[in-house]
Amino acid sequence: MNPDEMAVRLAEVDQRSKSNTHRLDTMEGKISAVNKLATSVELLVQENKHQTEAMNGIKTDVQNLSGKVEAIEQKPAKKWESVGEKVLWLLIAAVLGFALAHLGLG
Repeated sequence: MNPDEMAVRLAEVDQRSKSNTHRLDTMEGKISAVNKLATSVELLVQENKHQTEAMNGIKTDVQNLSGKVEAIEQKPAKKWESVGEKVLWLLIAAVLGFALAHLGLG
């Protein structure tokens, strides 16, 4: 190989080296962007997990409160049932007392 051929060959190798360096620089930027994206996705997954856990806790709290509200709502109804029952017994006693009084047992 003569000096002219070597100079041409060296120039080709130098050009290829510059091209490869440019491509590597471009890939470094893309790899950095992919790493940032992967980190963002990981953070989103963790946040979603925490939100899901919080929602499950809220759901349990709502279910517990629902049961307590039902119990509170039923208290007045139970009171009215009790009052109604007492009024019924009072009426029965009055009718029996009236009947016994008319029969002469009073």
